[in-house]
Amino acid sequence: MEEEVRIVGLSTSPRVAANTEYMVREALLAGEKLGTQLGFLVDTEFCSLAGKKILPCCDCHLCIKHKRYCVMADDWLDTIKMLIEPVPDGLILGSPVYFFHMNSLGRAFMERCTTLLKKVWEPDFPFEPPDFSRTAGGAIAVGSSRNAGIEHTMSDILHWLLMMGFVTIGGLGIGGGGWTREDDSRNAIAKDPTSLEAARLVGQKVTKTAVLLKRGAATFEKELPFIFRKPIS
Repeated sequence: MEEEVRIVGLSTSPRVAANTEYMVREALLAGEKLGTQLGFLVDTEFCSLAGKKILPCCDCHLCIKHKRYCVMADDWLDTIKMLIEPVPDGLILGSPVYFFHMNSLGRAFMERCTTLLKKVWEPDFPFEPPDFSRTAGGAIAVGSSRNAGIEHTMSDILHWLLMMGFVTIGGLGIGGGGWTREDDSRNAIAKDPTSLEAARLVGQKVTKTAVLLKRGAATFEKELPFIFRKPIS
């Protein structure tokens, strides 16, 4: 085994051990298998927002005033640590489809990440934005109806990844779309081979891209270290 990459899988579903979690875990497993086949270690970590209290951003600016990450007392800060302490090499983010969009718990998690970028607009903010430019990110969405928001939800996720500075990848189309065929059971997605194939493809692409980014960064930091410290003017 030549090297190790760390891939995080995050399910924003409020349900435990249900279809979104199944898809995200399937993607992580595919990444691990790819690593074994190609000879590098893949360390995966799964996190679920189920049971967590995460409030939406209210644009209070108290993070700027108090020069600290978001001040709201809930589970957001503990959850985001998996993405900043340290920054992973890959992220697979999955959401159920609620009313043609991603679910509100996932959206709230994303909105609160504005505090991570405050130094972009407020030079006195004490924390540098996390460097996600070497992190591959992919989207997974699970819906009950084929034409009721699966791709739209993946698009929501991809837009957030782009906003945060991730290197985004696709899958079958723009990501791993899962269709439960209006089956409400928690393991409905396991019955659809196309959905599982889509999840696995996302896992493989995120893992492969993560390895390429890590190897490329090692080369460029040695040969051109200045480009990782500040933009070229």
